[in-house]
Amino acid sequence: MGLVAFLNGEGTDYKGRCLLDIWNFDDNEIEQTHDYIQFMFPLAEKSGSYFNAPILSPEDIEAIRLSEEAQANLKKSVEWYLGFLERNDHWIKAYDHNHLRITRTIKSLRLLVSQETAEAFLNSVFGIIGDRVNVVRQDAIGFWKSSVN
Repeated sequence: MGLVAFLNGEGTDYKGRCLLDIWNFDDNEIEQTHDYIQFMFPLAEKSGSYFNAPILSPEDIEAIRLSEEAQANLKKSVEWYLGFLERNDHWIKAYDHNHLRITRTIKSLRLLVSQETAEAFLNSVFGIIGDRVNVVRQDAIGFWKSSVN
């Protein structure tokens, strides 16, 4: 299992799932499954919540940034995750594990795609939250904002 192959749509995660398998999750699977986001939006740092999460090497980062397939798949994964957030509002509360997923997504997009893409994702999240932004803990919002810089 390699992260580059996975993001290129050619490989699988440690459970044998490819990107298409995850994109086919229903909303309940998206919510209840806790080990896919680390593969869709990997980081070069250890996960604080999932000890088996893969960690990007500098070579992985370079290969993903140069791969048209990986870039397209990252953007499709962003749209997929935003669709989930739009269809469900249970995560718009003081604390929810999706807040951590949002932080990870922002960091991964900044690292692997661009700061502009990370900012656009965050702006979309704020658009979904709308006037309920004060419901979400301010420290979570602070993490989101600091993750794009």
